[in-house]
Amino acid sequence: MRIDIVQTKDAALLAKLNKDVQRLHHDIEPDIFKPYDHEQMTELFEKALLSDEVTAFIAKVDDIPAGYMLLAHKVSDANGFKYRTETLHIDQICVENAYKGKGVGKCLVDYAKEVAKIKGIKRIEMNYWTKNTNSGEFFRSQGFSNFNERLSIEI
Repeated sequence: MRIDIVQTKDAALLAKLNKDVQRLHHDIEPDIFKPYDHEQMTELFEKALLSDEVTAFIAKVDDIPAGYMLLAHKVSDANGFKYRTETLHIDQICVENAYKGKGVGKCLVDYAKEVAKIKGIKRIEMNYWTKNTNSGEFFRSQGFSNFNERLSIEI
């Protein structure tokens, strides 16, 4: 099995690959996440890809698209509270259910690490929905650790 990571501008393909994770998010938080809609997802990806900060990558398993990742290069200027920071943010990462457990997600994360090294960025950040416990376990297995927590209260 060969896994290749290639850059893409194909919003419709990204939308298609987003289906499994959008359905999962909708199942976990149906009051927040809408059901999967290919047209709406395509429009969202088209908008995201217009940004100079965002780059999309497809993971192909033996030339078949199996997952994707959106990376955002973020710079925060120094101010009275903190130093200037430059991070590579994994804005989205998704592996189709049929390819989970086959190393596709690891290849995407490894690729993000290489992109950061090439750009001279020393920190990669990402977030995930806490109820998606598989994602938390996966990212910790790739060396990620908590550095900030976000809390909510339902009123």
